[in-house]
Amino acid sequence: MKILNAQKTGSLIFAIRKEQNRTQQDLANELGVSSAAISKWERGIGFPDVSLIEPLAASLGITIAELFKGERTENSVDIEYESLLSDVVKVSANEITKKKKITNWIIAITVAVLYLMISVISHKWEITWVVWIVYCFYRIFTEYIYKKY
Repeated sequence: MKILNAQKTGSLIFAIRKEQNRTQQDLANELGVSSAAISKWERGIGFPDVSLIEPLAASLGITIAELFKGERTENSVDIEYESLLSDVVKVSANEITKKKKITNWIIAITVAVLYLMISVISHKWEITWVVWIVYCFYRIFTEYIYKKY
């Protein structure tokens, strides 16, 4: 049984949006995405980012389960089931955010180390390089070391 079907989900998003007399731009503004993203979802070309699942379902007035299934259900979804889906969506979104944050830090530290190496090799200490290095180490201290205490 295939649970996620972008075509069915897109058709449901389209139908409910039309029922609510809302434009793609209205929904896009509410969710903080482009109207092109809404268009892609509705045409079944893409699926909303995991961080948008809960706000999208709430905006449409449906459950997460209904959004995933791409159809409204007559019987109410078990509260525990809906809560579990909500938790899975939140954990997934948090994991994605954490991975993006780690990637950003790896890039920032790499740039800082490169600036440091260039400064040592060239014996030139550009003020922007020094500021960048100090900023990176300040962020590391405040976000990772200081928060532990």
